[in-house]
Amino acid sequence: MIGLIFDMDGVIVHNNEYHYLAWQKLAKKYNVKITRKYYREKMNGRTLMELMEIIFDGELDKSQALSVGLEKEAIYRELYAEHREATKGLIPFLELAKSKNIPMVVGTSAPKENVVFTLDGLDLRKYFVGVVDDSMVTKGKPEPEVYLKCAEMIKREPRKCIVFEDALSGIKAGQRAGAKVIALATSHTREELSADLIIDDFSQLKWEQVEALLGV
Repeated sequence: MIGLIFDMDGVIVHNNEYHYLAWQKLAKKYNVKITRKYYREKMNGRTLMELMEIIFDGELDKSQALSVGLEKEAIYRELYAEHREATKGLIPFLELAKSKNIPMVVGTSAPKENVVFTLDGLDLRKYFVGVVDDSMVTKGKPEPEVYLKCAEMIKREPRKCIVFEDALSGIKAGQRAGAKVIALATSHTREELSADLIIDDFSQLKWEQVEALLGV
C-alpha cells in the first residue's frame, strides 16, 4: 500500500513570498541581512531554531532565539492571513486520494502555531492522518528524519511513499528517506529542481502519474 506525504509551506499553500517578507521585517528590526537568494538557497525548509542559529550566528541563547523566531512567525501569519488559500488543485487531489483510502500526512519544518493557522484555517486537517512538525524532529531538512517519521505515522515503507516538496533541502530529505519526490515549482524554477516529477501545482497532476511513480 502507498502513502502520500506533504510538506506544508510552498506545497499545501503557496506562501513563501510572505515568509520572505516577514523575515525582511525581522531583519530590519534586528539589523541582520537576509537576501532573497540566501533565503531561497539556505533557509527554506529548515526548522525555526536552526534558522535562528544561522541568522544570528549563535549569538542568541535558546530562549532568546525561540522568542525572536516566534515573533517572525507571528509577523508572517499577520501578513498572510488575508491571502491564505490552498494551492491550486490541492483540494480535488486530496479528495481523490481520500476516496481511494490512501493515508496522507503532513511533514513540515513549521511550528505548531503555523500548522493550526494553515490546516485548521483552511479546514484541511480532515484529510490527514496527522502532522510531524518542527517540535517532533531533532534534525531539520535536508536530514530525512521528518519524512521517516511521516512514513512511520501512516505505517508505510518510505519507498512506497511520495513526498510533495518545494524546497531544495526538502527534496533532498525526501530522497534520503527513500521516498519518491514530486517537486512543486513554487519556490524555485523548474530548472533548479531535481525530482522524480516536477509540477507547477496540483491541477497538473494525474493519478496515473502517482501510480506510475510507485509502480502500482
